[in-house]
Amino acid sequence: MSGAAVPVVQSIGECMVELTRAGGDTARISYAGDTYNTAIYFTRVATQLGTPHEVRYLSGVGDDPESHLMRARWEQEGLGDDSLVVPDGAPGMYLIDTDDEGERSFTYWRGDSAAAQLFAGQDWIGQVRGDLVYLSGITLQLMPPAVREALVSRLQHLRAEGTRVAFDSNYRPLGWPSAAKAALAMADVLAVSDVALVTLDDEIALGAAHDLPSCAERLATLGVAEMAIKVGAEGAWVGDVRDLVHVPIEPVVPVDTTAAGDSFNGGYLAARLAGLDARQAAHLGNAVAARVVSERGAIIAPERMPRLGAGASL
Repeated sequence: MSGAAVPVVQSIGECMVELTRAGGDTARISYAGDTYNTAIYFTRVATQLGTPHEVRYLSGVGDDPESHLMRARWEQEGLGDDSLVVPDGAPGMYLIDTDDEGERSFTYWRGDSAAAQLFAGQDWIGQVRGDLVYLSGITLQLMPPAVREALVSRLQHLRAEGTRVAFDSNYRPLGWPSAAKAALAMADVLAVSDVALVTLDDEIALGAAHDLPSCAERLATLGVAEMAIKVGAEGAWVGDVRDLVHVPIEPVVPVDTTAAGDSFNGGYLAARLAGLDARQAAHLGNAVAARVVSERGAIIAPERMPRLGAGASL
């Protein structure tokens, strides 16, 4: 940590317009995106736990009406705004479809979004800062190799000053030329990360692992000291390569699995900031994720959050 009185957490990525089918030809409009989702759940959980925090979001936005509405939503959610305006830019958009078991699929319109334009260059790199910096594989999708190299260099510099880095591989094949190139790009960021929050199925799809032990060993080889390996309905394995602990999740019938991992990440990181150990943090993250998948859309209403205060059983 840098010694700030209130720890500053910066989440980096793309917030988009989210369309969720509401029956027939109607859809509900909201705002979401993997690192944005984690930022929201982080600040909600940290607030419940009474932990001092300042959570900020770094992205590219336009000067259009939808970007203004989106940024107003960030303010309502208590997020600091580190976004940079891209002339003539606008937010990306995606549509969620869910099957009968609640498993989601996405259709994206984001190729020329303001965030995609911003992250294609390096003007934003100097804005990366905080006691904790969080990003994902989806964030990396938007960057050409030279920009990713500049980002890694910036993260190395920040870590030397006390910043901690958390990374979720969050692999989406459509955003990458190949699994091999995605795995290499993510390995570069994992090598400068303190906390890895990965999904085992993603790591297997990347060709980076074939089972839980090989996943943990790879992360340790890259220098990751703390890991949370998510295994879907079975919960997560947390700790380090020498002492991984399984933390199961309470059974739940999912309605929409959108943001399951993102909400776990937010709960886990907020709990760790509050001083809880990795097992307790995973238990709390599981509780948040279980509630989120019981609702439609990535961001549930604040009043639908599980009660996680000091009296909660961890």
